[in-house]
Amino acid sequence: MTRRQSLSLCLASLAAGHGNIPAVLAADEPRKSAGTKPDPDGGVFELRGYYITFMRMPAMGWPEWRTALDALAEDGINLLVMWLPGGFRSKKHPLTWQYNEDHPNVRQDFMRDLITYVQGKGIRVLLGFTPFGYDGVNRMALEHPEWRAQKEDGSPVDEFGIHSWGWSLCPARAEVREFMRSYLREMVFDFYPQADGLMVESSDYNVCLCPECRAKPYEEEFRLTREISQEVWKAKPEALILVYPHYFTGRSVPGLAASAPAVRQPFDPRWGLVFTPHSAHFDADLIRQASHTLYSGPEAVLGTPAGVAAGARAARDHGVKGYLPSLEAFSYQVTRPEGGEPYFIGRRRLPLGQDPEKEGRNPWNSLPCRVQRLAVRAFSRQPDLSMGQFSQQVEKAFFAETSPASLPQAVADLLELQRIWTFEAEWYWSSPLLDPDFFKSRARRLAWPADKLAAYQRNLDTLRQIAVRWQASPGGTERGMFQLADSVVQRWSHAGEPAQVR
Repeated sequence: MTRRQSLSLCLASLAAGHGNIPAVLAADEPRKSAGTKPDPDGGVFELRGYYITFMRMPAMGWPEWRTALDALAEDGINLLVMWLPGGFRSKKHPLTWQYNEDHPNVRQDFMRDLITYVQGKGIRVLLGFTPFGYDGVNRMALEHPEWRAQKEDGSPVDEFGIHSWGWSLCPARAEVREFMRSYLREMVFDFYPQADGLMVESSDYNVCLCPECRAKPYEEEFRLTREISQEVWKAKPEALILVYPHYFTGRSVPGLAASAPAVRQPFDPRWGLVFTPHSAHFDADLIRQASHTLYSGPEAVLGTPAGVAAGARAARDHGVKGYLPSLEAFSYQVTRPEGGEPYFIGRRRLPLGQDPEKEGRNPWNSLPCRVQRLAVRAFSRQPDLSMGQFSQQVEKAFFAETSPASLPQAVADLLELQRIWTFEAEWYWSSPLLDPDFFKSRARRLAWPADKLAAYQRNLDTLRQIAVRWQASPGGTERGMFQLADSVVQRWSHAGEPAQVR
């Protein structure tokens, strides 16, 4: 099962209201949660935060990031993972950032100040990266094609990327290992030594399957992880270093070739472990050993409050002590048919469905995302909170000035607006409904059936009703709902005709 298929299964279950994580996510039965009482300050999770791909947001400079982080700090988080490769101006390896020259942090570094600013709010900042692949790193194969990872038949892996397009690298090559060590040491010790630690996101896509790598999967990656961890701990003994459980489970990693043997490397309990729905499934034995454990899923950006609740409950039920949902948003210029879609080539990504030159300069403050952030805040404190109780929190957070008679409809409309905004969203885009031209192109290319088109039509009809209901609102959340709903309806309207999905 691929990463995308696994995430689709997870989100489909959540969208259906099942309220749990599909069995594919769990390698072990969940622990009993009886007797777990939420802490009044932080809830049942000692670590609460967000995972953000900093390097894929070139529309945001230091002022926008400061405003965004002020808002995120209000969610009661104490941890922030910032994915950085490709997003800083490496002096030793300029090829890693040249594709991303318009990123403000590449033009003039402000990440040092950002880290210090966030730490001043009591939030630890971890630098995220993937060994031998993904942003920045995969560009090195442009100058060194012999570094490309291989498929089992000996041919190079496919070119791949999200914004940063290139090839995963072969860890069996000494020069590749030397580059990776050099690049990481530069990022960690030369550029951002004040960071509180690392998140090592193990390779799970296009990994090398040459004979050497296939015989000893993850061996070189583990060696690199162990070395950089020891160096960081020597400089900062209290550093928090999070890793995936791939190195230690003794089981094959989901998504990798079946011919690659399972791996069980020695586990240092100083490491924290991150479990995910796509390839890093819960492991009860490792959870007992690790200093810190977290669950990280896509539900905050690709799902609904019910999905956030399910993610928090799954983490709690498996004895995991931290919740780190992804809050990824992208604003880069598209150069390839990512997600299989050529439509966006030459266009700038819309972070969480927002215009990056306007409200999208801080997409985490948009109404749909604020609903999800409230869900993270609420369910990370009380995973067993009912949806009715959550609705009461929505009332207090968004409709303090709304008349009691209008409250039930206002809350229902806001939750519907958020659901529609993320309906069939993917990492690259919010619901296709938000862009009629993209919708038509995708529906035609994938030959969407009538029942799928009908579901989108119902969503569009709902947006029209929300717009009509709140069009006279002078301000507040009600006015915001009108503006968002009406903006989509107007895009679908032609020559005064009622908006129709065609």
